[in-house]
Amino acid sequence: MSDFNQPPGVPAPPTGSTPSPFGAPAPPAPPSYSTPPAYSTPTFPVGAQPGVKPPRPAVTVGASLLVLGGVLLIAGSFLTWFTILGESYTGFSTGADDGSTKDGPVFVFLGVVILAFGIVQLAARKVLAVGIIAIVVSALAILAALADIGDVSDAMDLAESLDIDASSGPGLWIILVGALIGMAGAIATVAKRRA
Repeated sequence: MSDFNQPPGVPAPPTGSTPSPFGAPAPPAPPSYSTPPAYSTPTFPVGAQPGVKPPRPAVTVGASLLVLGGVLLIAGSFLTWFTILGESYTGFSTGADDGSTKDGPVFVFLGVVILAFGIVQLAARKVLAVGIIAIVVSALAILAALADIGDVSDAMDLAESLDIDASSGPGLWIILVGALIGMAGAIATVAKRRA
């Protein structure tokens, strides 16, 4: 007997199900499941591997500023700091009374350290600690340069009050500029490394 020849009064079975031979309606058909989406593999930038951090970018500007600052610190130590009675004094001149030298060797040492930090940053590319130490060394150089500039300024005031021919030279100012440039380079390096 087909569905088209149902006797009157017998309900037609629900669509989507087949009639049971015992007269009871058949259970509904199981739901159809859609096929799962295809597995997509993650994509990585060219040259990168999963689980490996990409190499940090070079900090050319910050490292170059460190190198320049170190060179200026060294050069300023050998230039004239001040002149009294026609005699020029540099960071390596000895005192007439006690034979002591000025702070030139200190600035040369700080300049060499800052210069070395700049070279390391250019070569290694991922040395955050070097940038942080360079900030500290540059700060020491700035403080020492300001202290020496203050001393020379006091000496110039004293010489002027005694009517002695005296003038300040460019050496300490170049040292201060070099220390400030070194500080800028160190800060730029640390900022780039932490980004």
